Amino acid sequence: MSMIKAYSLLKEIKPYKQGWCIQVKLVHSWRQKTNYGGDTLEMILADETGVKIHCSARKNLIQRTQSKLRLGEWRLIDTFTVSHARGQYRPTGHTYKMSIIDDTTITQSTFECDDEFMNFPSFEEIGNGTLKNHFLIDVIGQVTSLRDIQTVQVAGNDKKKVEFRLMDINGQSIACCLWGNYAEQLEEHLQKTNDPNMVCMIRFAKIGFYRGDVQITNAFDASLIRFNPQIPESLALKNKMLNNDFSLALTDQKKDKRVIKDQIDDWNDVSIRSISDIQVASQEEDCKIICSIESIDTDWSWFYFGHVSRSRCNKRSIRIKSKNGEKLPPNDKPLFWCTTCNANTTTVSPRFKLHLVVKDGTNTCKLMLLDSIAKIVVGCHAEELWDGSYEEIEDPDVLPQAITNLVGKSFCFGLTLGSENVNDGSEIYLVSQVWSGDRILQIESTSEPITHVSSASSFLSAGEVSVHENNEANSAEGTSTPLSKRKEKDQIDQNSTTKKICTKLVKTEKNKDD
Repeated sequence: MSMIKAYSLLKEIKPYKQGWCIQVKLVHSWRQKTNYGGDTLEMILADETGVKIHCSARKNLIQRTQSKLRLGEWRLIDTFTVSHARGQYRPTGHTYKMSIIDDTTITQSTFECDDEFMNFPSFEEIGNGTLKNHFLIDVIGQVTSLRDIQTVQVAGNDKKKVEFRLMDINGQSIACCLWGNYAEQLEEHLQKTNDPNMVCMIRFAKIGFYRGDVQITNAFDASLIRFNPQIPESLALKNKMLNNDFSLALTDQKKDKRVIKDQIDDWNDVSIRSISDIQVASQEEDCKIICSIESIDTDWSWFYFGHVSRSRCNKRSIRIKSKNGEKLPPNDKPLFWCTTCNANTTTVSPRFKLHLVVKDGTNTCKLMLLDSIAKIVVGCHAEELWDGSYEEIEDPDVLPQAITNLVGKSFCFGLTLGSENVNDGSEIYLVSQVWSGDRILQIESTSEPITHVSSASSFLSAGEVSVHENNEANSAEGTSTPLSKRKEKDQIDQNSTTKKICTKLVKTEKNKDD
């Protein structure tokens, strides 16, 4: 008799390993094709607590995934990668995103629950800016002020468009616009029912702005639309409509803001900012912060396996343990799949990818250090700290001594505030430059005074970095890229699988006075 494997809730999964098992239901799925990711299957999964997560499967795994993961049915999913959720329009509020891989197994679950796990914010919350507009939301309301369906030219192609307003149960009204297939669905419903005041539900809708007014639209192909759905919220709206209890109230207007990144070619021209300042930044830019390392973020592993090739790829490679459902035989050099070269390889090497929690006198934040920066801060290469094992770690708090020794040390970090921070709400900042020791004092003396940590002049051990002028972080992890040419793809998530067991990291609670 086979034993049932224990599963984790979605709130518990972290990027440091692939060997998670979860029990989830497929809530929604759609196909997506992009220049970067190619043809993929995108999915929204929910667990029994209602927590949702975005999941992707690349082209060669779509058919297998669709055959085993069906809409509304509960499944156990075992072994997958976990990475940082990013993007301007994110379908869930989960910090992380899942990806189906070759080793993923999907089996039936005996659990039953018909809940669709919908959450409808009030239109007042949507209109007054309470909600972050980089998260997709569920909306439901009565259609009012319906305009004629139009056919417009978009990028040289005809596309249908329809505008109307939705009124929620509190009488709040908000502008809506549906494009393409979604406008056609509304047109088809009108032709069948002749009901211009139907209840319309849009799941995974985008909060946008048009002519200064908040506007709800479909998020490309990720949204889901239903008319007069048989759910309590819809029935309550219909009863309100029959009793004519609506009193119209327009939502507040909010101006859309556009930002342009300042291009800096010399770090000497970059100003020092406090952490609280960068957390409310409204413009893409490069800046410096002077801070001390409070802890190592062990949601992530401290390194990943990079593909060693003539092209110096160094990008994340994923361990392959099975093929066509059969486990691969043991090998001194296990097989990996390079996510950039789209090829199998056995030539991989550990590369740093450190996530740090840092603080100054104003606040704390999270930083990401890729290999070219991290090896300067740590004082050695990742391979020197690696224990030689390719197996996944089970205790992420066990770290090499050289990494735990960073806690309490002070640095001046050069940061790149990208669109993922300014527009998309990402709270992880990419480190592109680093200074320490006497160089921190020199930077402070030539800058306007700011509030920062009192231990800003703390030193590293003898022989470690004082300043490095040409160590900008980049996706190639080993080449130098000018600040003005840095690209968003440099921050592609790179998960790792194992680490050298040296020291147990003890997490401490943040003092309220910090």
